[in-house]
Amino acid sequence: MTMRATAWEHDRVRDYFKAQWPDDPVVHLEKVASERVGSLVYDIWDVHCTGGRWWALSNPLNAYSQEDFKSRDVVLTFHVGLAVRIASRDEVPITSQTAALLPGAWRRWEQGVEAMGAATEAEDFQAVGVRLRECLVSFAGEIANEDLVPEGTAVPRGSDVVGWTGLLADQLARGPSAERLRSYLKKMARETWDYVNWLTHAKNAANYDAEIGAAAVSHLLATVTAARLRWGQQGHQRCEVCGSYAVVGGQCQRCGWTNPDYEPPQIRQLSEEELAARLAEPCTPTSDISTFITPEDYRPR
Repeated sequence: MTMRATAWEHDRVRDYFKAQWPDDPVVHLEKVASERVGSLVYDIWDVHCTGGRWWALSNPLNAYSQEDFKSRDVVLTFHVGLAVRIASRDEVPITSQTAALLPGAWRRWEQGVEAMGAATEAEDFQAVGVRLRECLVSFAGEIANEDLVPEGTAVPRGSDVVGWTGLLADQLARGPSAERLRSYLKKMARETWDYVNWLTHAKNAANYDAEIGAAAVSHLLATVTAARLRWGQQGHQRCEVCGSYAVVGGQCQRCGWTNPDYEPPQIRQLSEEELAARLAEPCTPTSDISTFITPEDYRPR
């Protein structure tokens, strides 16, 4: 079944194929499905070129031959998995541009995760807790600013993670409309700090205890970062032409409006040596997974 798509969406897919295969023009394309996986919506396109048929999927836009992928369910599963694996190569669970807001904290978080990879005994997992506590103390030092302290209120100690996060939450999530966010940030800071301190003294600490600690700390750092970005960009999250919220990468996916102030993230280009090394690695042909199975057909054994 064909789905409605804007002219801008059609042009985006056509431009992608023109850039990738300039000698194989698109003769027909149609959006055949959209599916939400987690927080992202993936559009699936059926694209006919003079040399064959393709699936094109969004977030990020990529193409797959229909000779290799007979089913759009299978190609979506493959595409989502590929996107997750590519994203997991990042050193932190957010972009490097936003991670730069808390460089010291993220660096210590990475050290904690590295230590967790070699941990085997309870003492090792306790040491991971120490690293994560150092990460939180560094976080407190990076957000500490006397301008956050209301007049007549005592300034928290430099290592007071809960105190400084509370003051920052009052700044980033002001007013009745942000009450839930403000409360969430404060409670999360308290619970994360208490859990990490427990981990540093847990004589029976195990692998999952350390993993939970690392996940909790990364979530706190990422959420505070997102709250800071939200605070700095309030009023600039909708398309200025059509009012749509579907603004991705500084461009509206509904009408094509482009935000003149948007700065795309810097993407490191592979050197010729790195590219040659990756191409030299063995790979599995995608035709090995030609199947019509869908998520509804899967039955765990």
